[in-house]
Amino acid sequence: MEPSTQSATEGTARAVPAATQYLPPPRPGAPAGETDGARLPPSTAGEGGGNTAGGAGSTAGISGTDHTWSRASLAALAGTAVLLAGAVLTHTVMLFLTLAPPNVLTVRHRGAVNAYVQPEFGQDWKLFAPNPKQRNDSIGVRLRTSGSDGGRRVSPWLNLTARDVAQIQGHPAPSHVHQNMLRSAWDNSESWLGPNDRPKGVRGAVAAAYLKRVVLQRVGRQWKGERITEIQIAGRYELVPPPSWSSEEASDTTTYRVLPWWPVTDQDYKGL
Repeated sequence: MEPSTQSATEGTARAVPAATQYLPPPRPGAPAGETDGARLPPSTAGEGGGNTAGGAGSTAGISGTDHTWSRASLAALAGTAVLLAGAVLTHTVMLFLTLAPPNVLTVRHRGAVNAYVQPEFGQDWKLFAPNPKQRNDSIGVRLRTSGSDGGRRVSPWLNLTARDVAQIQGHPAPSHVHQNMLRSAWDNSESWLGPNDRPKGVRGAVAAAYLKRVVLQRVGRQWKGERITEIQIAGRYELVPPPSWSSEEASDTTTYRVLPWWPVTDQDYKGL
């Protein structure tokens, strides 16, 4: 009898699902199957069979909520998005117009642009070209020479800017030298000149020396076979005519700035 009882006991143990092994033993006197409200561990949630899976699926279906937007809500959201996009576009265009160089839009609608931008969004710099020039500058030079007979002569004015322009026109890849070197040297030297057209300080002297060397590079050491002993540089300024859509009046005034005579030595040609 003992072997058969032991076999029955082992068979019963084998019949117990593996999941129940994690349950605590029932309290003394508690009904069969009560386990103090214990739950299966998370790792065995899927081992309980179809009822457990079905229960989980049923719970997921109950917890899910299906939200739908009404037509009024969708219309309000669409209207808000359009208003925000329009505000951003208007703000960007206004800032662009206040920073861009003068054009037909900024001239005609300057009042509206300034009314929107100033003072909250005002800027103190320009887009693309800070302080673009509105005049044509021509730099010229005349030479004082010394001949073999000891005579001193003065040449007519030579338009160096016109020479550079001739080198640029029709050229597919014009040189930076002919486009900007002379103009930049003149602008830099002019900014360091005092009321008497004399260079101011060390930087003024360096700027004047650079301008002189640029001019001498253009004209060389001699003019008509005579040695150059002095040069005089001058600038001619003519305002650019305004476009047809502008309300500005055209000016036919031409101004000049003539610098003093500068002596020329062999040191000025060093490295040229």
